[in-house]
Amino acid sequence: MASATLFPFLSIFSLTLLATASAVGFSVELIHRNHPKSPFYNPTISISDRVHAEVQRSHARAAALRRTFFSQLRNDMSSTANTKYSNLSPPAPDFTHLIPADSSFPYTIPSDTPFPSPADSPIPYLPPADSPFPTQSPASPNAPIETDIIANSFDYLVSIHLGTPTREVIAIADTGSDLIWVTCKPCADCYKQDAPLFNPATSSSYANLPCSTKKCNQLPSSQCDNSASDSKCIYQYGYGDGSQTIGNLAQETVTFNTTSGSTVGFPKVAFGCSHVANGTFERHSAGLVGLGSGPLSLVSQLGSSIEHRFSYCLVPYDSANITTSRLSFGSDAISSHDVEITTMVDIDRETFYTVTLDGITVGKNNTLGPMERSYMIVDSGTTLTYLDSTVLEPLVELLAKTIHLPQVEDNEKLLPLCFDESNVESDFVYPDITLQLGKATVTLKPYNAFRKINDKMTCLAMTSNNDISGDNLSILGNIAQQNFHVGFDLASKKISFAPADCTKY
Repeated sequence: MASATLFPFLSIFSLTLLATASAVGFSVELIHRNHPKSPFYNPTISISDRVHAEVQRSHARAAALRRTFFSQLRNDMSSTANTKYSNLSPPAPDFTHLIPADSSFPYTIPSDTPFPSPADSPIPYLPPADSPFPTQSPASPNAPIETDIIANSFDYLVSIHLGTPTREVIAIADTGSDLIWVTCKPCADCYKQDAPLFNPATSSSYANLPCSTKKCNQLPSSQCDNSASDSKCIYQYGYGDGSQTIGNLAQETVTFNTTSGSTVGFPKVAFGCSHVANGTFERHSAGLVGLGSGPLSLVSQLGSSIEHRFSYCLVPYDSANITTSRLSFGSDAISSHDVEITTMVDIDRETFYTVTLDGITVGKNNTLGPMERSYMIVDSGTTLTYLDSTVLEPLVELLAKTIHLPQVEDNEKLLPLCFDESNVESDFVYPDITLQLGKATVTLKPYNAFRKINDKMTCLAMTSNNDISGDNLSILGNIAQQNFHVGFDLASKKISFAPADCTKY
């Protein structure tokens, strides 16, 4: 297992550009969990086992994305019902007693604390579709912040430097969530991790945010001690697998070491300083950087200083080049060659980057028959691409007719179409698959659409969302996005796709 120092001191002083009024452009490394630079890297795992682990994480995340996406819709639709039946909504647990007003740590969590449990308390709370009881409104001032994302279903990591003086934090990079949070000292109930906890007491730029601040009000919900106007703002995130993080909403200087060798810092970035973090979080990461489009995400907070733009360029999994992927901001996030641009769907799902899937073509001329337009989330944390069965089944049928190789079954039965390459010709190539994403025509090369399982088997890296959705929601996974410069412009609500050799960024 590769070793990594996750919190080394870094003196920045005059070397750091504090980005405040003027816009900047910069790029940082985006590290896949199986890259040699990742603390999760394990060279002893076989390709087959690694792929099956990827697929299982992908299934868990795709299911969680779907539940979160549609729970927001149900919450919106039930707002009127919530007013009528507000007395029937389940009471929200109070977490303020877990974060004391002073610094009198350590403290213990009462045994009767009503933490959410995935078995009997879905997150977010969703009653059966035919239930007369409404969902609890996320705007409720006492409701915990909850998401169905699985805590360890991630693929990419990013390094940030927090505080003054700075400490490095290796965190999950997640386009499917907003809040930035790290584990902080002291911690009453934290998962075991390799890195020391971030100690806010040692940072001169750290400050807790009171409940009266705009950023506290931008949380979907918060817990406060209402006896004082400057009471600390407490956040709580529950995850779909029962994991949770609870702590103070605070502000701190966030600094990046860029790929050009410089450093760039941003003061007063709101983040969650977690004093409770338990569940299935993995010991090699120390927090999460939300890259969604909600107001508390890193991208939204940096705002005009990065021209409201970011992008990533993902190196293919099977690349012989061990270059890391890139996460870019501001002017570095602009691509000017062969760019396909589409508009994000104008729906009230502020976290997710959502477009429409309007058509699919195999090769040059084999277009699938009439298909119903669906929403498609563009997500860096989901490995596979997910399609409704009414789209996947004819696609699989067309590919089976087009690809003249023997079909075999994946041993784990996790993927819908696999081919035996034992006797494949040296000049054989799989066909391109082109997606019509609104106005953007995005052509997936074979490495975007197929995943090698072992030396003799390759499978389609797309599957049905039937087990996770009945609502025709698609997800564009990160395999499909490899070797594309994928750009997000939050100001114009545009997503761009430009083919690129991501090993050269």
